[in-house]
Amino acid sequence: STGAFKAEVHQTRVSLSSNHLTGGKMLATMLTVVGASTGLARLSASRALLSHASPSRSFVRGIKASSLSEDSKALYALGANIGQQLGDLKCLKGAELDTVLSGVRDALTNNLQFEVAEYAQSAAALFSAKQMAAASKMAEVGMTILADAAAEPGATKSLSGLIYKEVMAGSGTSPTASQTVRVHYEGRLVDGTVFDSSIARGEPIEFPLDRVIKGWTEGLQMMKPGGKAKLTIPSDLAYGDGGQGPIPAKATLIFDVELIAVM
Repeated sequence: STGAFKAEVHQTRVSLSSNHLTGGKMLATMLTVVGASTGLARLSASRALLSHASPSRSFVRGIKASSLSEDSKALYALGANIGQQLGDLKCLKGAELDTVLSGVRDALTNNLQFEVAEYAQSAAALFSAKQMAAASKMAEVGMTILADAAAEPGATKSLSGLIYKEVMAGSGTSPTASQTVRVHYEGRLVDGTVFDSSIARGEPIEFPLDRVIKGWTEGLQMMKPGGKAKLTIPSDLAYGDGGQGPIPAKATLIFDVELIAVM
């Protein structure tokens, strides 16, 4: 689980030929930048997987499940889990990711193609610009999603901007912000990507309402035990400009929530 709702917490090797030398150097150096922004633990796990990758096969494309052994599938699943947590890299395109991962592999095999420290500032500037562009696009898409959600029959928009739509009425007393609740939920990005789901795990979760993102604290207080609702949460009530794990910066989030009980 990414624990995404929690407030405290979720190619063939690219040769550096003359026609793409500058971009390749900048992107390969991003390994250092990503390490600073996503944490060494995640990179350590990434390295464990990438050390098994074949240099003659694309890191990003071309792997078919039918050609993988069971051990390879397990390693691929590990990589998928890591990739889902490295949300910062979603601002990069496929070919750019190939170059980043090529830099990872070359660092692991002591086969760096140039002095990467010389490109630290260029890499940071390039990566920052791509993140800002992706965040701006994400915010724009989010505004459209929020407007569409607010226009759905039965939906209400609170003063904070939260869009609440009751799917099934509950009964009893609504929880307060100081209480603990037991819920089932599924969280999605605006493109439909599921980033966390207790429903898929088949295991409800309990947490205090004052320890979750603002959109959850507000939305759950509008529900009653046994009820189900759809919460469309603007980024400033979720993870804002920073994002979290698989959740990009300025992302509007959509949750299907069932309030099982107030503890």
